[in-house]
Amino acid sequence: MPLDRTSFPAWRDRILAADDTPGPPRAYPGYPEMALPPLRRRWFTSLDGILASRRSATPGKAPPDKTTLGRLLGLSHGITGEQGRGPVPSAGGLQALELYVAVLTPGWLGPGVWHYARARHVLSRVADATRDELTAEIPSMQLPDAGAVVWLIVGDVARVTPKYGERGRYFLALEAGHLMQNLCLVSASLGLVTLPLGGFLEAALARRLALPATDDVLYAGLCGPVRR
Repeated sequence: MPLDRTSFPAWRDRILAADDTPGPPRAYPGYPEMALPPLRRRWFTSLDGILASRRSATPGKAPPDKTTLGRLLGLSHGITGEQGRGPVPSAGGLQALELYVAVLTPGWLGPGVWHYARARHVLSRVADATRDELTAEIPSMQLPDAGAVVWLIVGDVARVTPKYGERGRYFLALEAGHLMQNLCLVSASLGLVTLPLGGFLEAALARRLALPATDDVLYAGLCGPVRR
C-alpha cells in the first residue's frame, strides 16, 4: 500500500492503536530436534575486516560443523534481548521472520529442511528434501554441486498485518534483507560464503515446508565453505 499525505494519518493511527506485544516465536513441538552448542563470545573479530573481505562467490559442498552452524544461526538471528529481540531490525519489534535451513550435504545434520527455533537455539526437522528437489525449486542455484545448506527466509505476514496492514509486507521484505546481510557477514567471519539468491519458486517451497497460507517465502541463500 503506497502512502501519501492523505493516507498516512489513518495508517499512523492504526499503528498507535495496535498491540505492540510480539507473539511467541514459531516452534515445531514433537518434530525431530537437533540441539546446537551454546554461543561463546569471540574476541578480536573485526567488523571492518569482515565488511572489506565479504564477497559473493560459489560456496563449496563441505558442511559446516555443529559449532560453526550454531554460531552462524545464533549470531545472525538468535534472541539477544527481551521479548524475543535479536540482531535483525524488526518493525514494531514483532520479530516476524522465520529461518529455515535446507541441507544439501548431509553430515551430522541429516537431510531435509530444518527450522531454526530462536527461543531454544535448536533445529527442528520439518520437511524432506534432496539436493535435486531443492535445485528444481531454486533454479538460481544453477550449479547442483555447490553449497552445503540453503537459507530460506520466510515472513509471517499474519504477525504484522494487524498493526501495519498490507504495508507489513514491505517491512518483512526489508527485514529479510537485514537477516540475509547478517548471514553473509557472519559467514564471512567463519570462513564460509553465503550467496544470496533471488530466483526461487515461492509456491513450491511453501508447499514443501507446509507453510501457512499467510506466510511469504522472501529470500534464499546458498552457503558453504570458501573454495580455495
